Amino acid sequence: MRIFTDIAVRQRSAVAVLVLAIVIMGVYSYAVLPRESQPDIKVPLITVVVPLPEAAPEDVENNITVPLERQLKNLKGLDELSSVSSEGVSITTCKFLPSVTVEEALQKVREKYNIAKTEFPADAEDETISELSFSEFPIITISLYGADLSVLQPLAEKMKDELEQVPGVLGVDLAGNLEPQIEIEINPEKLASFRLPVNQLIQTLSGENVDISAGGVDTGNVKPSVRLPGAFKTAEDVNSIVVYHVEGRPIYLRDVATARRTYKEPTSYARENGKPAVSLSVRKRAGENIIFITEIIKRGIAEAKAQRFPVEINYTLSGDQSEQITAMVSDLENNVLSGLVLVLLCVFFAMGLRNAMFVSFAIPLSMLMTFVIVKMMGMTLNMMVLFSLVLANGMLVDNAIVVIENIYRHLNMGKPRVRAVLDGTGEVAWPITTSTLTTLAAFGPMLFWPGIIGDFMSYLPLTVIIVLTCSLFVALVINPVMAVLFMKRTVHGEGGLASYFTRTGAVLVGAYEVTLRRLLAWPKTTVIGGLGALVLSFMMLGALGHGVEFFPEVEPRVANVTITGPDGMSLETSDKLAREIEKRLPPSEDIESIQTSVGTGGGNFFEASGDQSHRATVTLHFKKDSLRKGSPTQYLEQLRALVADIPGAEIEVKKQDIGPPTGAKVNIEVSTENQADLVEAAKKVRAIVAEVPDVVDLRDDHRAGKPEFKLTVDRQKAALMGMNTQWIGNFVKMLINGRRIGGYDEGTEERDIVVRLPAALRNDPTVLESILISDIMGNPVPLSTVARFDYVGGAGSLRRKESRRIITVSSGVTAGTDENVVRAEVLKRLEQARAGGVFPAGTQFRFTGESEDQAEAATFLMQAFVVALLLIGMILVAQFNSALQTTIVMTSVIMSFIGVNLSLIMHSQKFGIIMTGIGVVSLAGVVVNNAIVLIDFINIKIAEGMDVKEACVEAGKTRMRPVLLTAVTTMLGLLPMVLGISFDFFTFSWIFGGDSVAWWKPMATAVSWGLAVATFLTTLYVPTLYLMTYRASLLFQRIFARFVQGEETPVVQQVAAAEVNGKELEDAYQAATEVNQR
Repeated sequence: MRIFTDIAVRQRSAVAVLVLAIVIMGVYSYAVLPRESQPDIKVPLITVVVPLPEAAPEDVENNITVPLERQLKNLKGLDELSSVSSEGVSITTCKFLPSVTVEEALQKVREKYNIAKTEFPADAEDETISELSFSEFPIITISLYGADLSVLQPLAEKMKDELEQVPGVLGVDLAGNLEPQIEIEINPEKLASFRLPVNQLIQTLSGENVDISAGGVDTGNVKPSVRLPGAFKTAEDVNSIVVYHVEGRPIYLRDVATARRTYKEPTSYARENGKPAVSLSVRKRAGENIIFITEIIKRGIAEAKAQRFPVEINYTLSGDQSEQITAMVSDLENNVLSGLVLVLLCVFFAMGLRNAMFVSFAIPLSMLMTFVIVKMMGMTLNMMVLFSLVLANGMLVDNAIVVIENIYRHLNMGKPRVRAVLDGTGEVAWPITTSTLTTLAAFGPMLFWPGIIGDFMSYLPLTVIIVLTCSLFVALVINPVMAVLFMKRTVHGEGGLASYFTRTGAVLVGAYEVTLRRLLAWPKTTVIGGLGALVLSFMMLGALGHGVEFFPEVEPRVANVTITGPDGMSLETSDKLAREIEKRLPPSEDIESIQTSVGTGGGNFFEASGDQSHRATVTLHFKKDSLRKGSPTQYLEQLRALVADIPGAEIEVKKQDIGPPTGAKVNIEVSTENQADLVEAAKKVRAIVAEVPDVVDLRDDHRAGKPEFKLTVDRQKAALMGMNTQWIGNFVKMLINGRRIGGYDEGTEERDIVVRLPAALRNDPTVLESILISDIMGNPVPLSTVARFDYVGGAGSLRRKESRRIITVSSGVTAGTDENVVRAEVLKRLEQARAGGVFPAGTQFRFTGESEDQAEAATFLMQAFVVALLLIGMILVAQFNSALQTTIVMTSVIMSFIGVNLSLIMHSQKFGIIMTGIGVVSLAGVVVNNAIVLIDFINIKIAEGMDVKEACVEAGKTRMRPVLLTAVTTMLGLLPMVLGISFDFFTFSWIFGGDSVAWWKPMATAVSWGLAVATFLTTLYVPTLYLMTYRASLLFQRIFARFVQGEETPVVQQVAAAEVNGKELEDAYQAATEVNQR
């Protein structure tokens, strides 16, 4: 390692240029890095949609889904295979591991589909294979309100066109809008009186609504074009068309129908704070800068409001991800800066102004280098990267402190500046490299965390590894060059704050020496006492702990009340339920806006296609943490109780959590041998779960079939009249849904012209049967001649996962409740019911969702902890060449659990599987550094001939200052996060709390308390344990010599001759050591 320092010192000018380049590139990288609240995790999700017209769900499953699953289930990299077989369509979803690219996944699925389709029925239609992209969620929603929807509609459409021209915008979705059209409502009685079939009427109208270019006429000098402008312009144009003749008399359209300008039936409704609105949801392209895009959007909508919107029209912005990102990034940036200031103040106090200046450069330079590397790796500046910098904040100066202090010591020995720098750095190069490697060894295993959560959390270890490696580079290359250029030796001793710190430190060292000597006199008692404290801390945690959680529960900024009715529930009924929820919302000053959407998927990304009229969402946007007076969580609990008795649909009150996506708190997959037993078992599971205390938002994904009228065609009669099923089906489809016969221009937009029955008639099967349909010869006959309507219940969808039918029963838990306790109670009651024969034979349960994710995360973190200890142990064995001394160092890791347990008790926190777990793994690499320093120094003193006991005391006294300094700087770097207090360096104000702070606090407290206790115990426990093991090794030598070799060495003889306690034993050890050295 010294070679790097030698080269740097010789090429000082090059290093100076390098520092300048790091500053420039680092500042630039930080400025242009895309900001995100959370890492953009790309999970390959591929869907295969295969229509099989008019097939029942079981036929779809047997003929499409099962053959396709047989081919897909063995795909390499496939993580989960699920499917839904509904009437007339199969939807199969393949979720691949994050290591598989989307392109690879699409190719693999397509190859397997081509094999499977050879088994499909002949009437199976063409497939649709597509990627489900999470990046296409809206980044901002604009709601226009304050006027009639007919006024809002053209403004929203123009705004949509403008927004889609913004660079980086993928698309804009309208909701709540009314689309104009000319609707031709036919009168069946008048058509029948003229014996005019509907399809003939449509054919006539289609032939009239045309613009035809007929070429040109050569008149000699010019050749004017010939054009027939026949397209309709207004509803009156349509009413004036002659559609038939009776005895030479023209029959106009107005005689048999009415054409009028109206609006299409709405497919969705939108409201803003209870007022009718048109909403525009903006989606961005993958990899684009959200903040840049939303700034352009905000300027555009503000300009539109000022320049062309009528004065009564207002707008609101909701779901603004840029605002959330800016707030979160700002919170973490201020925590980084606040921790940085505290660390630098500590260094100034401890080392004096001159040396502290050298050390202080380590933090900004390391961070700027990190920004450059992060930018080169294509990463974004998100909450994971920024917290990694908070976590590493205090550790960045550790290497610099050791290097600068050692250089300073050599310089004061009278050496020339260059020689002092080379000797001082070379002396500690390997120790600080080893120390850094042990820290990296703790974080390294977390890079291999599998799954979505692993991809999300991997940004933390990756960033920490980058920034600590950068700090090592700064300590070995840049700090020595700065010392050569600017460091001076002390002439008259220290003064000021450093002098005060030195005097205070001397008092602490004196007290420490007295304490350590007393403990060394009773080593066994001390070691047993430490182990007792460890056991006591676990007992206290068991008695006073607050349970276990997966991710921290934080106050939400956004919450959704989702309504899911039975399939076939009308849009109006869903809207009625949404309005009822709006009426029951308790008034609160903490709510910024309330946004309602009806018929838009209910917030479910995987089901946001097809008919969504049975779904609605009321979205609550809360004010940011510093402006809120109450708790959003408590508000949601109150709201949940108020809407629980609304009948007709499942209603779920759910907050939007920070962090990676996870399943429901309680998620039970039920499976049996047949569908009837499955439905029965799921109902019983739901009933049992409903009785468990603290269960909320109980639901299942089984849906009864959508009720329907079935049109049965008499194929024999139809064939005699020259008609077939498709002919008749298209005719009825036209009557109900309407038939587009063309369009007309309205402003810059083309609108539809549609023929259909009036609403009162098209919803009556009796009327539909009486409508005349023309046969192949053009003769009109009533529809009832060849077909009839029957009311039937549609078949329900069949869901499969990993090739077995399932129904999933899921729920949440009340705020503050330990979900693990609830899950355990649910499992116990289910097993009791199974034992009592409540469920059909063959019923199986599987807990998935958050329960499965939590178990996988806990298993991985345990494995990562073991691997980290093994890696650290290998590094220590390489350094000390002693397994015994490595074991002593590793005890500091075990002792850190005392601090972790105390942090959970003192801060009333749950043990977080993720946050506390990562904190424990991180501690493994941090706390051993102090023990390494002590053991190394003890070994040096013993090698110099010092008594082992005195060596332990001397090592503790000499290394206490750097040990405390490195520990305190690390804790101070995390202090703003632990206290939830930081300083806003942009507005020069204090910040209390924050959404991101609350999420990261459990990890910060675990690391801080663990490091504090481990540091305190390390300075006392490690020397004592070293002394005891040193004596034990001598005793082992005696036993080995006597019983194996048959003789005793002089060392063992002197020890054996002494008493087993008191001063004589110490003298014997001293004498034995001297003999051993000779």
